[in-house]
Amino acid sequence: MAERNAGGALPVALLQRLATAAEMREMDRHAIDDLALPGRVLMENAARAVADCVDRLMAGPGKGMVGNGTVGNGTVVVCCGSGNNGGDGYAVARLLKNRGRDVVVLDFNEPVGGDARANRVAWIHFGEIYNLGTDPKEARKFLDDAAVVVDALLGTGVSRPVEGAYGEWIEWINASPSPIKVAVDLPSGVQTDTGAVQGVAVACTHTVTLQVGKPGCYQWPGAGYAGQVEVADISIPPQWGDDAAPTYRITEAFARALLPPRRPDGHKGSFGHLLAVCGSAGMGGAALLAGKAGLKTGAGLVTVAVPRVLRDRFLASAPELMTLAADEGDAEAFAPEHVPIVLEAAADRTVVVLGCGLGRREGSGQFVREIVAKVEKPLLIDADGLFPLTGDDLAARSHPTVITPHPGELARLAGISVSELSTDRIGHARRLAEAWGVVLVLKGAGTVVAEPSGVVVLQPFADDGLASGGTGDVLSGMIGGLLAQGMAPFAAALLGTYLHGRSREERRDLTGAYFSATDLITGIDPALRALGAG
Repeated sequence: MAERNAGGALPVALLQRLATAAEMREMDRHAIDDLALPGRVLMENAARAVADCVDRLMAGPGKGMVGNGTVGNGTVVVCCGSGNNGGDGYAVARLLKNRGRDVVVLDFNEPVGGDARANRVAWIHFGEIYNLGTDPKEARKFLDDAAVVVDALLGTGVSRPVEGAYGEWIEWINASPSPIKVAVDLPSGVQTDTGAVQGVAVACTHTVTLQVGKPGCYQWPGAGYAGQVEVADISIPPQWGDDAAPTYRITEAFARALLPPRRPDGHKGSFGHLLAVCGSAGMGGAALLAGKAGLKTGAGLVTVAVPRVLRDRFLASAPELMTLAADEGDAEAFAPEHVPIVLEAAADRTVVVLGCGLGRREGSGQFVREIVAKVEKPLLIDADGLFPLTGDDLAARSHPTVITPHPGELARLAGISVSELSTDRIGHARRLAEAWGVVLVLKGAGTVVAEPSGVVVLQPFADDGLASGGTGDVLSGMIGGLLAQGMAPFAAALLGTYLHGRSREERRDLTGAYFSATDLITGIDPALRALGAG
């Protein structure tokens, strides 16, 4: 099914590629074993990047610190685990001590061996180590008085729930009033590939992730523990396996490169015709939002197909929209008898958006299933359009399909719980996009976009202002508007979700509590302009 959603080459070089724990281990091994790069040098490079970050943050607001004050010459407490992440920590402590900082190291045990042990031995010549196992009260006092805490406990090595002594240590770090907490590579307790919290995790204000970004830094809840993320080059050459489906994070440069061309001599027919099959009595606003978003994103024409009760209700709010009534009766929602007129309309349009505000009245499910089975145009399905479907309905389609579920909708479609889905949003989105042959947009903080080939791209936006009714309808219209202009499904989903988040960013004059879907539409134009659209 992948072929039906293929869209040609994308400028993937402009994306930020992310590494799983396994990919990062292989990169480390390749650098040290195959290329003869000393592990101690790589560890020193990592430590220098973290030390530089701590120095900048301690210098005050003008140098990047969050907050109003400075931490000046306060104590830096470096918490070191027994593995390589701890080895990085000992080197961080030594470098900061060389720079005149007051530094204390806390640990439990000596590292098992190798470069980590060598850095611990080196640190002993520079300062004290306080063992949490033998002197926990003294160690906790340092945490209570710390200006900065460096988390070098576990990094990307977490594969099971953190408990026992390490779990207690993490809780002590989180209880510290220190205004700055910096993670080395990844907050301890956050799962590298998914962002899941393994029982307990260090809540950091900043994370210096090494060489390549990690998915766990950009998926919630892990992203909330990572704080501000900085990717530090430590001289490990990128080495990607041929078999692994890649995971990326979208960048502004990538989104800019996706913008569809707008010829000066173009006319309304040049930019496609979107048919939005949306709305029902009581939820007509969903159709209006989707239709307006399609226009604002560049579709040349938008027709909103609605039950007759809504046909002329949009004139005052959006005179640019054309409307098509489902029948000549007084139906309040779509029903099976409306299928022929919708299919006839779809045949003359470029793309169809189905589902926003359809409702779940008797007969609406059969209507949706027939449209999904019979419409022979690119189709975006959202909200109530997804409710009556199964994965088999999606897999049976032979034309390009985009679905835009929130977690509850996707969990129902997949036959799993929301909590199970949330433990690995990336993995589930990838698996289901492949199984169903669709471009899958899993909405939420750090929206996940997956295509049938297994490629996954994460969006950089998360904001409580988007957690309100109607913002999903706007997203459907935006992606539909891009599809109408001839964009391939995956590209349209990537650019549409990016512009959706960016539109919120452009309306930061409104706090999340007061932000609405109508405000989101007003952000589309400045978002496009920010990308250079003329």
